[in-house]
Amino acid sequence: MMSKQKKDNVSCLRVPSKSLSIFIFLMSLSSALALVSPLTGFSLHKVKLRNNDSSPYCFAATVDPTKEAVDIKYNFLATQVWPSARQASFVLEKYVDRSWVVCEFGCGPALPSLIMAGLDLPKVIATDLDMVALDMVEKAANEQGFDNLVTMRVDLTAAPESILEKINADLYIMSDVFENGAVAKGAALFTIKALEAGSRVWTFAQSDRAQREVYLRELECLGAEKYGSVTWKLADLSSDNAPDEMLLLFDLDEVNVNYG
Repeated sequence: MMSKQKKDNVSCLRVPSKSLSIFIFLMSLSSALALVSPLTGFSLHKVKLRNNDSSPYCFAATVDPTKEAVDIKYNFLATQVWPSARQASFVLEKYVDRSWVVCEFGCGPALPSLIMAGLDLPKVIATDLDMVALDMVEKAANEQGFDNLVTMRVDLTAAPESILEKINADLYIMSDVFENGAVAKGAALFTIKALEAGSRVWTFAQSDRAQREVYLRELECLGAEKYGSVTWKLADLSSDNAPDEMLLLFDLDEVNVNYG
């Protein structure tokens, strides 16, 4: 059952939250187990969607707030579980089709991907530009026996055709991947190409993410309204029916996200 996860060559990434200290505090409240990563040499802790023994977990980097930021020798933002990833995990847990192949862009610690791997989807592809984040994902997948999860190094500013040559998924998901305008525009172009190929795209972004509006405007210019409403909407988890739209843009307020 334990299998070494694969890496390919093909970004995305994290955007700082309004208050990084809030999430450092929240991580300390999560089901955490400190350990030293043999791959990176820094401390990790386990983060679960729910605080119970059966909940799948990802790893996040542990940071000592008493140390200077210059001591961090890796992309710290790529090693943290942000509110959008938690919200995406809840939505996917309830509504993802168990027969789908799903790809997560800008996965970071990849909590959504690991949740889906635990649901026995045939294949889950967790992608990021940051190799440290991908090492963390592999470690979490290996420990939990998720041999249906693979990792790939993907840059969303690359030509969409080059990405689609390597990845063929029924659903592509992104949660706060808009690190800058170039990534936002690249993500929008990929979204259209994926929709044209018959795949679904679900995007999650906090309301305070400036670059998400760049993504939205680019979608509008590319005619995305053919595939669904080009409007950010809060997820409604009260419905038992899975959404039908090919394109879904999920808004969220970090204060109201379920932290387990």
